Amino acid sequence: MGVENSKKFSSQHIAQYYDVSEDHYTYFWDLNKSHSLHYGYWDPTVKNFREALAKINQVLAEKAKIGKGTTVLDAGCGVGGSVLWLAKNKEAIVTGITLSNKQAARANQSIKQSGLENQARIDVQDFTKTTFDTASFDVVWAIESVCHAENKNAFIQEAWRLLKPGGRIILADFFVNADAALLPADQKAIDTWAHGWAVPFFEKKNNFISMLKDAGFTSVETSDITENILPSAKRLYYAFFPGWVGSRIYNFFHKGTTDFSKNNVYTAYHQYETLKKGLWSYYIVFAQK
Repeated sequence: MGVENSKKFSSQHIAQYYDVSEDHYTYFWDLNKSHSLHYGYWDPTVKNFREALAKINQVLAEKAKIGKGTTVLDAGCGVGGSVLWLAKNKEAIVTGITLSNKQAARANQSIKQSGLENQARIDVQDFTKTTFDTASFDVVWAIESVCHAENKNAFIQEAWRLLKPGGRIILADFFVNADAALLPADQKAIDTWAHGWAVPFFEKKNNFISMLKDAGFTSVETSDITENILPSAKRLYYAFFPGWVGSRIYNFFHKGTTDFSKNNVYTAYHQYETLKKGLWSYYIVFAQK
């Protein structure tokens, strides 16, 4: 398993990371319009960053065959970007869950403003141990959220419980590529990036596939879409340089800032440097119950 240099993060730590970094996403990631906290998906049909952030929803929805009336659990929904998109564009019935009360309040307000209260809602829950009934959903959906789980298999087991027979799991996330131990400097860079995002460790794709199959999932498919997220990785990298200056000034005058606030800027650098070295790839993963 990819846990050699893992670090434990509680639910409160993960919620805190997203709460304190919300301003960064607002400034650099078009959060007020996109409602998105992920890399998106670039292809020839995409004209700009905002379209790329929305495109990943279309790609995953088509892969998971989401349509009118499909019941979807967005496991780690952030501020509700995918929830809103699926409810509006696919007429799905969507429940999003997040660990952050702040995110849930913001997402539910967006749902209300969009007039989608009959199709969408957000709860504060842990996707490894939810309170939903068994066989409640047709699809479990996750974009860049499973990486936060200390026990990735706990997410898979809960997804199996929550899915109806024939239900689908669809996710997009980061996976490290090394089959053997990384060089110390490379491991340090990966860990600095991961821990700065409140990620205990990035899993290896083959390990994750094995866990899906061991849980009983079939038709397991993976698609390497690293090239499709590369422009966003570069965008985040370029944001590092002005962000570093701003962070130094802010932290000088605000001595009580959290570790996430102090260190988040360095993740923008390390995510791209490690990508250029081929240390990780970005995959869509699909499986059926």
